Amino acid sequence: MSGDSANETKVEMTQNESDPNQTEVTKSLLLKDPKEKYAHISSSSEAFEVILQSVGWNGRWQWQMFFITSFCGVFTAFHNLAAAFLAATPDHWCHISELDKFNSSSFDYRNISIPWITDPDGGSEGKYSSCEYYDRDWEGLVSSGALDSPPFPDLPDNVSTKGCEDWTFDHSIYKSTVVEEWELVCNEKYLMSTVQSTYMAGVLIGALALSELSDKFGRRTISLWSALGFLLSSVAVSFTTHYVAFIVLRFFVAAFGSGLFLPCFVLLMEVVGPEARTIMGMLFQAFFSVGFMLLPFIAYFVREWRNLQLCISVSSALLLLYYWILPESPRWLILQGRYDEAIKVLSAAAKTNGGCLPETEDMNYLLGKMKTAGDKKETQSVFSKVIGACRGFMTLLRTPNMRRRCLIIFFAWFVVSMVYYGLTFSGGNINASIYLMVFFSGAVEIPSYLLVVWTLKVYGRRLNLCALFIICGAACLLILAVPKEQVWLNITLATVGKFFNSSAFAVAYIFSAELVPTGVRNISVGTSSMCARIGSGIAPFIVDLMGDLHYTLPSTVFGLLSVSAGLLALLLPETSKIRLPETVAEVEALPR
Repeated sequence: MSGDSANETKVEMTQNESDPNQTEVTKSLLLKDPKEKYAHISSSSEAFEVILQSVGWNGRWQWQMFFITSFCGVFTAFHNLAAAFLAATPDHWCHISELDKFNSSSFDYRNISIPWITDPDGGSEGKYSSCEYYDRDWEGLVSSGALDSPPFPDLPDNVSTKGCEDWTFDHSIYKSTVVEEWELVCNEKYLMSTVQSTYMAGVLIGALALSELSDKFGRRTISLWSALGFLLSSVAVSFTTHYVAFIVLRFFVAAFGSGLFLPCFVLLMEVVGPEARTIMGMLFQAFFSVGFMLLPFIAYFVREWRNLQLCISVSSALLLLYYWILPESPRWLILQGRYDEAIKVLSAAAKTNGGCLPETEDMNYLLGKMKTAGDKKETQSVFSKVIGACRGFMTLLRTPNMRRRCLIIFFAWFVVSMVYYGLTFSGGNINASIYLMVFFSGAVEIPSYLLVVWTLKVYGRRLNLCALFIICGAACLLILAVPKEQVWLNITLATVGKFFNSSAFAVAYIFSAELVPTGVRNISVGTSSMCARIGSGIAPFIVDLMGDLHYTLPSTVFGLLSVSAGLLALLLPETSKIRLPETVAEVEALPR
């Protein structure tokens, strides 16, 4: 084992420090032979837990790591929701060049040039058509002087209309958006929805590719490169002059965002003890919620899309501080045989927590157990990993209980992610301010996570997931009974839906890991995440395209899907306070 002498010196220095918390039982254990003392250890995880427990696994160092790894969530949240403002659709109508010279505050020339459309949602309000104008001889009318001053001629409104070729955009809310710059309206409106769906595709690809690379090159290394790529690609977005370049660069922003967020999460989970893993895992999302709340404040004061993109991008330069403050995962370092670096990190943790490293002989034995497990894992080729992943996926669906569990939880992830982003972007459909909708969407997340921490202990996974989905669905469906003009009531219902949806998201994350055997747990969670990305990619099309037909259609779809997911959850078994299954046979031996 390379570096043994250096390791021994460091370990001996640590063991000489007094440990006031050391019990008599622990002292007696130190006298035993390591092979006898740790005979129960059969995996690298168990070996590292022994080391971490000695160092201190729920101490001040772990909370420092929590804040260091979590604050990247603020910046990823900025870009995840930025499309709500960057790709907002201002009021717009056809631009008729012949009428450009007329600029009268006493007469709106849209009255004679643009058809008036009654509210398709049945409300009392209407608006000028966004995509058509009256097909009149405008050049002749202007040259005749009939439009120079009142009284204007009584022009009939039963003439044919023509589709717009150019548009005029209202700048009362937004000074500019990508929708205006590239005219992503009317027949091109689907391109506006694509702005967010392609971003979610980047999140998925980044999660798959960069998470795999973090296993090979380290959590810190991939986080640092992702932070740099995240900064450069996001800044570049603000200077692009073409729609395709815009969505391609945002795709890379999303991919690097995943390469930053997920390895940081994994690193945190690898250095905390079992008791703190749940609470820190839930609170890790809190910084994401803070980003949700800060974004509308920034967007409110910065209403030109390029300047807004630049503001939220330049601020992510703070992530470059990771070069100095983010340590590598000591667990990963040990598995790579980099013991000196691992012990340096663990010694710093022990010093901060007031703990100590295990005795020299014990430490060497535990390191050896971990390295052996790591060597076995590294002998797999890429081809073997692909074949193993395919076999793992087939295992998820081959047998009845496994198939039922996985299909239901995959559907739950698909729905919860769709509703999560759909409710956030749906402000325009209910006449709500997008600034308020995004703010409230972020504000309710933190208390929703705290609620789940308590309810999971009391009611378990299955009833929680069922109740949270159904309450979320009911709130969405109640929008059917509320007139569009009741803006605050609609905002309240959407916010209540988002509150319980966020809680359901947290439960689904935990539930999906507990429903399947150890051997296919990673592939199960990965497939669940893929279903979530598909759902979030579809959400903008539901909000934008179905919302044009009637303001309640998106919320109705979200409500029905949520209620369906909640009822299906009743077909799942309860997994709290029971041992996680190790094999498919164990799962199939259970009633469901």
